[in-house]
Amino acid sequence: MKLLMIHAWNEGETAYRGKFSNLFSYPSLTLAVIYSLIPKDAFERIDVIDENSQRVNYDNDKYDIVMLSFETSSSLTAYRHCDEFRKRGSYIVCGGYHATALPDEVLEHCDTVICGPAEKSIPEFIGDFKKGLPKRIYRNYDVCPEDFTVPARDKITQRKKLKIPGIVADRGCSNCCKYCSMRTMWKSCPRPVEKVIDEIKELNTKMLIFYDPNFFGDREYAVKLMRELKKLKVLWVSNATADFGYDHELMQLAYESGCRGVLIGLESLSSKSLTGVGKRFRETDKYKEIIENIHSHGMAVNGCFVLGFDGDTEEELLALPQRVDDLGLDLCRFAILTPYPGTKLYEEYDKSGRIITKEWSRYTQHSAVFQPVNMPPERLNEIYRIVWKEAYSWKRVLKRTFTSPWRKNGYVFILLGANIGFKFLNIKRTKK
Repeated sequence: MKLLMIHAWNEGETAYRGKFSNLFSYPSLTLAVIYSLIPKDAFERIDVIDENSQRVNYDNDKYDIVMLSFETSSSLTAYRHCDEFRKRGSYIVCGGYHATALPDEVLEHCDTVICGPAEKSIPEFIGDFKKGLPKRIYRNYDVCPEDFTVPARDKITQRKKLKIPGIVADRGCSNCCKYCSMRTMWKSCPRPVEKVIDEIKELNTKMLIFYDPNFFGDREYAVKLMRELKKLKVLWVSNATADFGYDHELMQLAYESGCRGVLIGLESLSSKSLTGVGKRFRETDKYKEIIENIHSHGMAVNGCFVLGFDGDTEEELLALPQRVDDLGLDLCRFAILTPYPGTKLYEEYDKSGRIITKEWSRYTQHSAVFQPVNMPPERLNEIYRIVWKEAYSWKRVLKRTFTSPWRKNGYVFILLGANIGFKFLNIKRTKK
């Protein structure tokens, strides 16, 4: 049998695959993980396409099974692939965030849907397929750390991506933010520290990125992992929540173990807005102190903001570039609030009639798909682009880069590259 695996990408979405994407676009582990779950000798040939940098050719070969993973914004592209491969006699399997949230919709285009984690479901499906008894839906959330495999990174292209490997210690998150789809897929389930360390050793790298939604969420686990990381003498970055900036013991250990930067979802400068979407840390007046604390331990901060909360006004949003300057962030990222299917926010907005389109290709975080409270959606789209442009003026790019704590550690050109990459993010060309 022959298998084709595809990570689908919205063909109209250019923002994270432009000429500078290798400066800030993380390499995905999705296909590498799926590949590692395929039982040995199950297929005589396995082809892999990451549509972020590769193209799908329907007539390149005849495949017994085509597996597709996709998010909401790429679902319409994925459906076209499903329909075309189905015409050619392939059995179609879909998984990922969108398939988990809307399995009945996805089943209109495929034969089997895998909801949630794939560690047990994919081997089970392949066994059933060989027996001629595949199920329509596989849904097995009873996955433990022992089920996690080492991603088959060597099978996946790294074109147009950062040449820094990614790794996951705990892919879940215990927070309950209304707009986040993370909990529809994963639960917090840390891997054994020794397994994580062994995988890092095999990578033979001096730098790496932890994809954990909240690396420091389980403090005891994080401490144990960082003590082992310290022995490897690797440099790393990760995601964190704002309260990380109050734990000086944890920050110092992070730095000593090689951490040189954290991405924090600050989301909004309005405590009221954060309360409305279930953010746990809401003390926005403490942001500057937190960032200064992290800087004092030698780590840079990438602050992420979401535009379009109910409390947002035009004036407040247009002031974001200056507020970023005032906070002293080293890097910043912006997104339009997007109520993804499967989230509490989507449920609330759909019930109240605030969802203005279910054209999934517009769910890119670069386009308003709901009715904001204080402005038309078209104005939110316009402000979003103004904020990106002003926050990434050359003057601000250079100031952020050369006042960062990274400038003292010899990483200034990495930070400059990331700032330049975001400056040339192709959001102007995405659908509005």
